[in-house]
Amino acid sequence: MSLGDQQDPHGHPLIVLSNDEACTDENRASVNVLFGSTKRPAAASRPFEIVCDEADGFEKSTVVDCSRIYFIPKGKLARRLGSVSHVRRVQASRKIAEVFRLVLH
Repeated sequence: MSLGDQQDPHGHPLIVLSNDEACTDENRASVNVLFGSTKRPAAASRPFEIVCDEADGFEKSTVVDCSRIYFIPKGKLARRLGSVSHVRRVQASRKIAEVFRLVLH
């Protein structure tokens, strides 16, 4: 997905974390997301980031920050770019668990 509003005409790439039921529920006005930004070729990823690419529905290589989960209004979502691959979903899940020190069994 990308985020669209007057201050961000190009749209920030993002991953929607909320499940399908929350996204389609008309009584829920907001969803949970992770924001991304274009990855510069020479830039190394930080320990709390994952890198997504075209296989994940992004238009170019994108660094996604897994250390901050945002709650944004659904109306700010501009367009769907694609689906995040299973491999990247697992990476994001593990990174979120690591960053927030969640115990998974």
